Amino acid sequence: MQPTTRRWLDAALILVLAAATALWSNAPLWFVHPDEKLLDVFGSVEAWRAHVIWWCLIGVPAAVAIPLRHRRPLTAMVLAAGSVAGHLLDPIMKAPPMDVAVLLTMYTLAGSAHARRTVVGVLIAAEALLFAGGLANGVGLLPGTGGRSPAAGYDRVARTATAILRGDALPIGLDVIRSVSVPALLLAATWAVADSARTRRAHLATLQARADDLEREHEQRTALAVAAERGRITRELHDVVAHGLSVMVVQAQGAKAMLTREPDRTGAALANIVVTGRASLAEMRRLLGLVRTGPGTDLTPQPSLAMLPSLVDGVRDSGTPIDFRMTGEPPTLPAVVELAAYRIVQEALTNALKHATPGAGCTVGLDFDPAGLTIRVADTGDPVPPPAPGNGLRGITERVHALGGELRAGPAPGGGFEVWARLPVAATQPRELVA
Repeated sequence: MQPTTRRWLDAALILVLAAATALWSNAPLWFVHPDEKLLDVFGSVEAWRAHVIWWCLIGVPAAVAIPLRHRRPLTAMVLAAGSVAGHLLDPIMKAPPMDVAVLLTMYTLAGSAHARRTVVGVLIAAEALLFAGGLANGVGLLPGTGGRSPAAGYDRVARTATAILRGDALPIGLDVIRSVSVPALLLAATWAVADSARTRRAHLATLQARADDLEREHEQRTALAVAAERGRITRELHDVVAHGLSVMVVQAQGAKAMLTREPDRTGAALANIVVTGRASLAEMRRLLGLVRTGPGTDLTPQPSLAMLPSLVDGVRDSGTPIDFRMTGEPPTLPAVVELAAYRIVQEALTNALKHATPGAGCTVGLDFDPAGLTIRVADTGDPVPPPAPGNGLRGITERVHALGGELRAGPAPGGGFEVWARLPVAATQPRELVA
């Protein structure tokens, strides 16, 4: 609720309770002469009017407690309880409507951020005050109780006190018990309702906090998945661009060398450059399409082991001799394993084209067995020092480790460079793979 609306509601409530209290106390009769019965109780007109003014002024703390309960519920409860106590101690007039403020402040206090033991302590103190004031008024411990004059009331106080000291039974009737029990039960019921609402709000706040935590965790997982996917696509782009450019550079160098000596073969090399460039561009479009999905996006299938012969033939056409061998029975593998195997071979061939000595050959071997797939790619060039790990080797290392496999990349014992990888797989049904 808005603060302005709440202030207007509090002001309207105070006006209603004040008007009801004035009517309840016969305040309009203040301007007329009281009857003989009131004069018999109060003794004079001035005493009766002073008593009415005092009785109305006691309700002022309760009126102040109504707007104060939102900011200072404990202070408001003390003010309202003091107002009720003043009305209870009155031997002539009954509790006015303004005393409803004690229920409102108790509800606000029980639903506030104060400790529950504090609220329960205030409730016990208020209940004790109600019982003490009601019983004292009911058994005649207050002057003027029972319609008698104040002087006669003091005599009854003395007799009642003497009876208490002697241990005599007090004259407590059903009306006295009812007048005490009803307000006490109303106050206790107000606390119970407010405490239940407070518990429910706390439970809902806990559920909301858990929902917010789950939503943040989901967003974090999504962000991590997006970052991982972007890293994967970056590695894919590196593999595609590096391999395609390496093949094109080698073919361009061969075409330049054969331009004057063998013009026919020069045309074939240039044609291979065009084919390789187009294939690389198509692969780049496919990978970028995974990031920018939309109308017209080309969703070409991921590379697999079935595309290895085409990859090997493309490198052979560039002038690098390649010996492609397979042993064992090729099974149907998960797509992620086939993609990893394809990228491992692609990266190894790219390194061979870039770093091997001119005229060096290359061996590509795939060994299938029921437990996994072993890949070995080695060139026959001169011995080379261990290269600094680049993005390509780092990318295939991450792929292999993600699948729980092993990878070794470095100088081969007989010279050149060797890439060896072991991918554990669960074979299903065999299929044919043509080299």
